Amino acid sequence: MYKAIIFDLDNTLLNFNTSETESMKRTCIDHKLFVDNAAEWDLFWGAFSEHNFRHWMEFVNGGEVKTIGDVLRFSFRDSLNLEELFHSDLSNTYWDYFCNSCFFEDGAEQLLSHFKDKYPLGIITNGISESQRKRLKAGNIAELFKSIVISDEVGIRKPKKEIFEIALQDLKLSQKEVLFVGDSLQDDYHGALNSGIDFCFYNRQSIVMPNDIKPKYAITNLLDLVNVVGL
Repeated sequence: MYKAIIFDLDNTLLNFNTSETESMKRTCIDHKLFVDNAAEWDLFWGAFSEHNFRHWMEFVNGGEVKTIGDVLRFSFRDSLNLEELFHSDLSNTYWDYFCNSCFFEDGAEQLLSHFKDKYPLGIITNGISESQRKRLKAGNIAELFKSIVISDEVGIRKPKKEIFEIALQDLKLSQKEVLFVGDSLQDDYHGALNSGIDFCFYNRQSIVMPNDIKPKYAITNLLDLVNVVGL
């Protein structure tokens, strides 16, 4: 029986995609962009998402993009090509909305309520410290976790085993005593595998897994985790 449960955060406990979309819609309304023009919004959002992914990867991989502010400004610049000051204003508005948003994955609140008195809980997340901690606070769940390990704070990202070792040190447990739950085969599955930790794949999109990917458990509904751990 496991002695602790560790979760990924984005698109495992919190719905990252919804936070992004809703924060951007509010940003555009505040700055009078694409109001009542769904077609223009769709074109902008598609372009922004592509540029944002590219700049984020440059940031993550130590390229010329050095801050999350750069990621956002450059993404707005490449999508809109307007005045630099306007790109900065949009970035600031968006980031404020995003950091203070909290949209739960289906079943996440009920699951945490069920587990909070039964297990020490942890989080291991690749993300920016400000946004991750503020969003946990916005959802009133930060205090539920004995360990919160954020890549931005420790300088290590999943799937490296060292970020998992920090969580194990916080929880004072061995890798065989915890279960890690996440939605990413690249970061979460391989991170758990590298660390010798049992992994439960939250298959939120019901994808067909490659034959060489063999998580210990797989669920499509978070509440099924209750049965996985035998409660």
